[in-house]
Amino acid sequence: MISTGRTTSESSSIADAAVVIDPGGRNERTVDALADAEPVRAGEVIRIRTTGGGGWGDPLTRPPTEVLRDVLWHKVSVDGALIDYGVVIAESDEAPGFVIDEDATAAARALMAAEQREDPPFFDRGPGYARLAGGRAFAAVDLL
Repeated sequence: MISTGRTTSESSSIADAAVVIDPGGRNERTVDALADAEPVRAGEVIRIRTTGGGGWGDPLTRPPTEVLRDVLWHKVSVDGALIDYGVVIAESDEAPGFVIDEDATAAARALMAAEQREDPPFFDRGPGYARLAGGRAFAAVDLL
């Protein structure tokens, strides 16, 4: 059964989030990222665009050049490149200002791979999940 209702959106990154009700429809409207009890008519779509996501696949297999691009585009910090992807980014006097340290990246990725679970969860729910899930790092359905 399709019925009229209300939606609530609670984005942690308000500046970059967009919530559109009925995108492309005659009642299309953008609502605040912290909307509460926003009316939604039966059959309307809710489109929520956020600043990022968990990605897909093992972050240690992401090409270092793509991680460097993310650093240059300010989507990932230099520290995040190392912590999340095992990519060591060094400052450079030449454009674009950063380079990949290939040897250090190989070493960091080898160390991180050695510390991974044998059967890692398919989804990374982020650092807040453990706090919300009583200390569990992942849900049972996250394992393939």
